Amino acid sequence: MLQERSDRWPSAWMMELLTGSRSFHVRVRNVSATGLRFTGVRPPRVGVKVAFYAMGRKVQARIVRCEADGGALQFRHPLTPAQLANLRQFRDDTG
Repeated sequence: MLQERSDRWPSAWMMELLTGSRSFHVRVRNVSATGLRFTGVRPPRVGVKVAFYAMGRKVQARIVRCEADGGALQFRHPLTPAQLANLRQFRDDTG
């Protein structure tokens, strides 16, 4: 059975991904309720658990794809509509 893919929206949000041993800054490229694609540093490896904060709430995810310039995450629980709308903004918080 085919699973329907969630709608994705472009973004340019900068955020910090946290692992158990380190953190790294990435730029969100597109986001859906169930995952996102990012660019920045190459993530550690597929399967690594990460977390980030969206609207003050911790979002847990795991890396599902590694690329030369970033990767993709799958969220443990879908984002709320407010979190999704927040991450869809074209905003750079790196200063």
